[in-house]
Amino acid sequence: MAAANIAARSLVIQRAASEHIALLQELYVEAARWRAARGIRLWDEHAFTDAYMKRFMQEREVFIALAGGDGIGCFAIQWSDTAIWRELDNEESSYLHRLVVSRKYSGMRLGYRLLERAEEYVKSEGKRFFRLDCMAENKGLNQYYTKAGFAFVRTATGEGWSANLYEKKARINTQHYFNLGAS
Repeated sequence: MAAANIAARSLVIQRAASEHIALLQELYVEAARWRAARGIRLWDEHAFTDAYMKRFMQEREVFIALAGGDGIGCFAIQWSDTAIWRELDNEESSYLHRLVVSRKYSGMRLGYRLLERAEEYVKSEGKRFFRLDCMAENKGLNQYYTKAGFAFVRTATGEGWSANLYEKKARINTQHYFNLGAS
């Protein structure tokens, strides 16, 4: 745990690039396996192929959290999400997807730090609202997002799924851990 604490203090959050694909895949596969072991069937660990990741990164702004060369977390920002938010989708909002923190670093509030950096980024891009969706049956994650300051908007449903939609007014934190470069 001491090494994890040291790494957390040296956290750098930056735009992910093609050289980060393997680290992103490790994070997503680890998260998919952890969730599956707890009965949460949200992501298929085999879906995170190179081709999928390249397309994912082309369609979204993906960020990776690094500490000492290790990928310890990531998230993606979309500027539109009509598939989930439907008629509520608008140009004043941004949408968070696939927030992950490595299990090695769980319990260190890194997820909240990633949310803060994502929020700071979307605010710097002129967005007023920071939004996300969360599977309705995942009570722990729904509580996590409300604790992080997100307000429930409504529940969206589709064939075989139900997601709670959350938003908050984007604000800028005065501390900066963010490297907005594309390195």
